Amino acid sequence: MTQQSDTTADSVGEVYDQFADAGASTAMGGNIHVGYWDDDPEVPIAEATDRLTDLVAERLALRPDRHLLDVGCGIGVPALRIAGAHDVRVTGITVSQQQVAEAAGRAVESDAGGRVSFRLADAMDLPFEDVSFDGAFAIESLLHLPDQTPALREIHRVVRPGGRLVVADLCQRQPFTGADEAVLDGMLRMYEIAGINTPAEHHARLAEAGWELLELTDIGERVRASYGHAAAAFRGLAGALDAGAAQQMEAAADLMETFGGHPHAGYVLITAQRS
Repeated sequence: MTQQSDTTADSVGEVYDQFADAGASTAMGGNIHVGYWDDDPEVPIAEATDRLTDLVAERLALRPDRHLLDVGCGIGVPALRIAGAHDVRVTGITVSQQQVAEAAGRAVESDAGGRVSFRLADAMDLPFEDVSFDGAFAIESLLHLPDQTPALREIHRVVRPGGRLVVADLCQRQPFTGADEAVLDGMLRMYEIAGINTPAEHHARLAEAGWELLELTDIGERVRASYGHAAAAFRGLAGALDAGAAQQMEAAADLMETFGGHPHAGYVLITAQRS
């Protein structure tokens, strides 16, 4: 895995705050993750990103009143959707204080708001007692961690035996090499990504942390349209920004589009279980 060693919780929080200030957090319908398309390419991006959240929820084997941990909750849209659709409770954590505030505001306006809570916390040192949760999910958050194994151990610690962890994340189908390394390195720097695993690395880190792998599926071709949608949204935002911020947003759009079109860029849905 190509690694960016200087990624920290603070630096990740700062980059999310910067993109939020520019309006990027809501550019894809409120979800800060990719969308999933079946056979209809005309499905709106907001509907496609909700569909990705639904795929995560389906794999959690939910029952009413279960308590879930959302690792990297963003502005709360997936947590509220899952809580509302499945009558479960969700506690979301993020390293961005701005995201905590926005997620809490969304909860107040949602019918599911009474079943969700959000707090500032680092996945590497979770502020929860052992076996506090019935399950957990992490949508495009593990890639920000310089060492994923300790965080996966922390999630393992706070999930009850038999509980599930569902991960939705980028992957490298094959390592980016040669001139393509510049594309990957640019993605890591622009989005404060510590590294993007291969499927084998995802599997290995889960095993190191004590998780039993139930499923690992590459749905990269079903999410690939997301990168073009995101790039277009970012370019649309750039026009309202000052020159420096606009240049950064345009660069972010270019990187997103180039990475998303690369055949080695995959996307995994992973289901694991705590023994």
